[in-house]
Amino acid sequence: MRGRFRGCAHNPFIGGDILIPAILVTLMKEPTYGYSLIEELGEIGINVSLFHPSIIYRTLRMMEMEGLVTSTWDIRDIGPARRVYSITELGRSFLKSWSINARKNLKIIERLIKAIEEGGE
Repeated sequence: MRGRFRGCAHNPFIGGDILIPAILVTLMKEPTYGYSLIEELGEIGINVSLFHPSIIYRTLRMMEMEGLVTSTWDIRDIGPARRVYSITELGRSFLKSWSINARKNLKIIERLIKAIEEGGE
């Protein structure tokens, strides 16, 4: 499978390296639909006001095309049908790779912050 996410933890989406892993972590708890996902992203500290909801939905669709998530339609007696997203094994693998790289980057970021605070001395 060719894809933007396969085997790498870096992605060019708005939100840098945070949005996609945040979505996947949220989906690890339980499958959910877009609006609920947006609320949960806010609860974990993602500033969802920076994202138009369409960005989240487009990101979910792209993630589905890449195999990181799957979706099914939840058809209820009352209200419109909703697409419910779930994390896949590839999504879980992506998170493991991302967390390893994030931990390495965190060390670099901490060194950069320290250098900035010390004034480059």
